Amino acid sequence: MSSAMISQTLQGAVLSITSNILAQAISSYQDSTPFSLNLTPVLKFAFFSILSNPPNIVWQNYLEDLFPTSIPLALPPVSSSEKHAPKPTVPSKTRTSKTNIFIKFLLDQTFGAVVNTVMLLAYMGYLNASTSPDVWGHVAKECRDKTWPMMKDGYKFWPLVSLISFSWVPVDKRVVFGCAVGVIWGIYLSLMVGA
Repeated sequence: MSSAMISQTLQGAVLSITSNILAQAISSYQDSTPFSLNLTPVLKFAFFSILSNPPNIVWQNYLEDLFPTSIPLALPPVSSSEKHAPKPTVPSKTRTSKTNIFIKFLLDQTFGAVVNTVMLLAYMGYLNASTSPDVWGHVAKECRDKTWPMMKDGYKFWPLVSLISFSWVPVDKRVVFGCAVGVIWGIYLSLMVGA
């Protein structure tokens, strides 16, 4: 694992911890109870972040490799006299590919969103049902009951974040950007999965 991936993963874990602590504070406020930090869900979310960030970093790099945001400008045709002239070393100009941004956006908001949502629900369902006699039945029920509602709620938040990320955030900063913006989403997740 590269040092950049480790750094992004640790930053994501810190942001995940922050969102879970904030979610606990919000729950405490809503219930009118004194705030008492429960480390168990904090650690669950931190560990999930450590597990899920590296595949998400690979996913973002894969999408960028296949569908780069910046693509070279088409060069004008070269005349026969220019073909033999020495070529100056000029940095190649690029343009933003709206088509590639749209393709990445669609793949991330469909396939990527489903995989991430199911991974989180399965992980949390497994941990929360560890004393249940039918752990896998509980995991399946959590995924079945919560995937679509969570994705539907996510579609009110993540599409704009995704477009901003694919359009203006360098690929090596996208997961951390998503984690930073995702503190708000993390609060929602913490409250939603009841962790």
